[in-house]
Amino acid sequence: MNTKRTFFYTMLAAGLLASCTNDELADNPLADGPVAAQVTADISQTLTRVSANANGISASFTNGDIINVVADGSATYVYTLQDNGTTWSAGNNPYYFQNRDIVSFQAWYAAPGYKKTGNAIEINTKNQTVSSGWNQWDILATPVVKTDVTSPTVDFTGTNAFSHVMTQVTMVFKKGDGISDLAALEGYTLKSLTTDATFNTLNCTLTPRTTTGDITVTDISASDTEYTCTPLILVPQTVTGTIALEVAYNSQTYKAELNAPTAGLQAGYSYTYTVTVSNTKLEVSNAAISDWRTDRDFNGNGNATLR
Repeated sequence: MNTKRTFFYTMLAAGLLASCTNDELADNPLADGPVAAQVTADISQTLTRVSANANGISASFTNGDIINVVADGSATYVYTLQDNGTTWSAGNNPYYFQNRDIVSFQAWYAAPGYKKTGNAIEINTKNQTVSSGWNQWDILATPVVKTDVTSPTVDFTGTNAFSHVMTQVTMVFKKGDGISDLAALEGYTLKSLTTDATFNTLNCTLTPRTTTGDITVTDISASDTEYTCTPLILVPQTVTGTIALEVAYNSQTYKAELNAPTAGLQAGYSYTYTVTVSNTKLEVSNAAISDWRTDRDFNGNGNATLR
């Protein structure tokens, strides 16, 4: 037998086999079995992360952050941001595309320490805790992203990035007439607000409940002429007219009415109220939307007397 001819036919057959295999993979990405989803994610760049200081910090996830990716509203897969700051890994349990069907994905993030019962996170904003720069109730979620095995990257960036499902309120106190500083500021209360809600972790929706109550803040350490409180995370809600405010200063109670935005306290928006504390009254002004979204603003004015 001609060994050169035999070698030629062998190489030709191998080439044809490789060509068929490559063509098959191109036509059928599942030829070698299920395909793992790849995840990219970020926080919308129009938003700021809730932090222990009023201005928040850079809108981005950091190493070790964990997001929950829900496939077709039924199964949840946990992805962790790796040390390189760009790769999300589900370890040994990623989502696998099993066929060519289009799959709907959504994702959510909640601060470490959240408690989930079944498929729900029960929210009670009367209790506010900030840990590692995140308020416990600042839950983020994405829109629905649809893709299939031919494009296995699930992209939660850009218009599909994470955004806040709650609302934020920040109180800024300033020294007014008749007092030297804010050292005697003891706390404040926002009254008669909706305080409870349920976040469904399978469809990433927030449902306010009917519970109303007062939210009191006493963790105040003011000593200068201006003090910005740690932002509160509240349930988005309709507010008719005003929000009642009480401020405890030097063992006295001051009362005021905060003008609410016409559309109420909306998801993803942050509202800042500046309150001037004087010897006999409060002055409330310059309420504005800030930080999370900056495409709207409003002004509110209020007066208060010592009672």
